[in-house]
Amino acid sequence: MSLATQADLGSKARQRASATLADTLPQLRWLVALLLPLAAIKAVQLFAAPPTADEAYYWLWGQHLDWSYYDHPPLAAWLERLSAEIFGWNLIALRAPVVLTFAGSLWILWFWARRLAGRELALRAFIGGAVVWLAMPMLMRFQALAHQDHLLIFFGLATAHFWALSHQGLEDGRRVWRYFYAGCVALGLAGLSKYNAVFLGLGFAAWVLISPKGRPLLASRHLWLGAAVAVVMQTPVIGWDIAYDWPSFSYNLQGRIGQSVHGGFAGNLKDFLLSTVLMLSPIAGLALYRFAAGAGTMRTPFEPVGRWVLIGSTAVFVALCASNTILHYWNLAAYLFALPVLVFYMRGRAEFTFHALFGVAMGVWLVLAQVMYPSYRLFGSELRDVDISFGLDEIAAIVAEEEEFIGVDMVMTTDYRTASLLSFAGKRLDVVKIGLRDDQFDIWFDPAAHKGEDALVLVDDFLPEQELVTQVFERVTPIREFTVERFGIPVHTYRLVLAENYSGTGPH
Repeated sequence: MSLATQADLGSKARQRASATLADTLPQLRWLVALLLPLAAIKAVQLFAAPPTADEAYYWLWGQHLDWSYYDHPPLAAWLERLSAEIFGWNLIALRAPVVLTFAGSLWILWFWARRLAGRELALRAFIGGAVVWLAMPMLMRFQALAHQDHLLIFFGLATAHFWALSHQGLEDGRRVWRYFYAGCVALGLAGLSKYNAVFLGLGFAAWVLISPKGRPLLASRHLWLGAAVAVVMQTPVIGWDIAYDWPSFSYNLQGRIGQSVHGGFAGNLKDFLLSTVLMLSPIAGLALYRFAAGAGTMRTPFEPVGRWVLIGSTAVFVALCASNTILHYWNLAAYLFALPVLVFYMRGRAEFTFHALFGVAMGVWLVLAQVMYPSYRLFGSELRDVDISFGLDEIAAIVAEEEEFIGVDMVMTTDYRTASLLSFAGKRLDVVKIGLRDDQFDIWFDPAAHKGEDALVLVDDFLPEQELVTQVFERVTPIREFTVERFGIPVHTYRLVLAENYSGTGPH
């Protein structure tokens, strides 16, 4: 077949795909109508929702610069410190990196909407893709919070973006190594963001080993040099873990495994699958299936590697259900290759509309629970991790008042969550934590150096003073009890106790 004939066939295939896409994408007005409420919810989450405990925790990492940290790699902390230097100590500074990575993610979405949909349909494909993203509760949440996940999403998308360009070159008979190397650098940055970025690399490795088009790359030095670049970029993490006797790897590979609490494999699998469907949306789940099966309105260069990332990561976490409760977002890396082109795997106005309305409903619920009042409490439920984000300024003021009145050597809490939130709200770095769970506070706190000191301790019923404080202090005296309220409705109750003469050990 001549090159002219191949080009003619390719042109006809693109025309057919364009016609199909025009039929499956809703009209622009309808897409904009779906987008507006989702964008409003995103804005509220970014700029009005109080910090979560983990956001405050990672913010503190940035104020204690190090090569890496106990729970996760260091990139999020480094960027939080940079943001603090630019914007100060406030909510805007906390979430500024999230705004930047979300903007970068949207640029990747626009690039592929224009490249694959063509000039006439590019705007509809881009707005449709934005609706798809904003209506996925998983992205709605993790592209609005200053956790490591927003960095994993952006650099994972960047990895997929460059490798898709490289794959297009391979399809055309060219080996565009500059795109491959750029993808390896992006993969390295994803690895410095969160450990489960490893599934992106493993998915690519599976494609190379199994695909007839991938196997010839094994003979190229560029493949191995690119892999070496991504691995060498993890030097800060490896060096830090060696210095502290591998605490981060031990925590993630051992401490979080083998904790089945939902009735064994069947119970864990049911919870994992149900939470995944709810946090993706049923329609997005269907679109991901079409992506893996190559059943979109057009074939995209993300499919060859992306299906192995999706299948491989998901298979690992399904297997881990045999021994562990698996949280839905642990599998976030599985979806990253599909996200830039997921709009091309949805069909018709009905699917877009159902997906968007599902996202609006979930988003309103999240906003109510995070910003207005923890609405799940109206039904008798309780989520301490959300409850403790309410009334932060009030809590910090009460603690400061009692600290000044009594005069103590240190302010302490019994949990990294409350210690982090109190630190962020009070703009202070001297809050310490005692507790049974190992975390970054244990790296910072030297118990022996505080032997004999007195502490003002913030406690609640989750980790009460009887379980922790009384073990390591000579005397414990109740000082004050107070309840944070929202619209006159109780949210969470705290106690302050005076703990005297710290033993200098434990309570581990």
